[in-house]
Amino acid sequence: MQRQSTDPFFALVQQAQDSEFDLARGALLIARQAYPDLNVEYYLRQLDDIGANYRAHHPPAADLATELANLSHFLFVDLEFCGNQDAYDDPRNSYLNDVIDRRLGIPISLSVVYLEVGRRLQLPLAGINFPYHFLVRSTESDPLFIDPFAGGAFVDYRQLGERLPVVAGRKLALEKDYLAPAPPLQILARMLRNLKRIHVQERKFTAAVHCAEKISWIQPDEADNYRDLGFLYYWIHDYRKAVDAFTAYLRWADDPSDAVEIQQNIETISGRLSLLN
Repeated sequence: MQRQSTDPFFALVQQAQDSEFDLARGALLIARQAYPDLNVEYYLRQLDDIGANYRAHHPPAADLATELANLSHFLFVDLEFCGNQDAYDDPRNSYLNDVIDRRLGIPISLSVVYLEVGRRLQLPLAGINFPYHFLVRSTESDPLFIDPFAGGAFVDYRQLGERLPVVAGRKLALEKDYLAPAPPLQILARMLRNLKRIHVQERKFTAAVHCAEKISWIQPDEADNYRDLGFLYYWIHDYRKAVDAFTAYLRWADDPSDAVEIQQNIETISGRLSLLN
């Protein structure tokens, strides 16, 4: 699914080095799907200005906990960034330009703001792919955990455990993987999965296709995304790409339970295509 080599997001992903990757630029290039004329450099400067404005009012603190408490107060009290509780699935909550303009977001987009301002301040921060609710952590051996959706509040290990969801009748245990720093490309993939889900709910299948294609550029071995792409391509009547995506799903999936169904889809669509030749 790497055919759109002229796409700026594709080019950014291909050049990515996780330690140097420009997360904000990647998020803004995702937003260009909705805003083709979006001025990426303008919003990057907005983040620069937020960082500079913070430092102008807050000299470096003696310890990281105080620094992060000050940063949280600055972002969520002084600048009034906050979580959009009332319209959580509004796609604007996932577009970084809208989050900066409206001061509204969801956990992952507010975390991107927090991380990118923190990066400009040279703070040791990373995102974490916590189940159902993205968080920020410090990268120290004894990390601090921050919830940007809750106004930048600190979260301790007990609270982290309480936040874990119940899956198949069992509450998840607090695993080390849930607290591991997430590379920037993983963060962008999670943003894209959120948007893909929202677009499917709204039956905006072409927009969902764009998200799923970008996920395939970031994570080319993610089987489930190819299955989703197969159905999305089918729904927008791009049958050849649907066959390619379903075939990729069967290639990458590990003995999937729906293998027979997907193979039948491939054969049915291929049969229809043969009638068009």
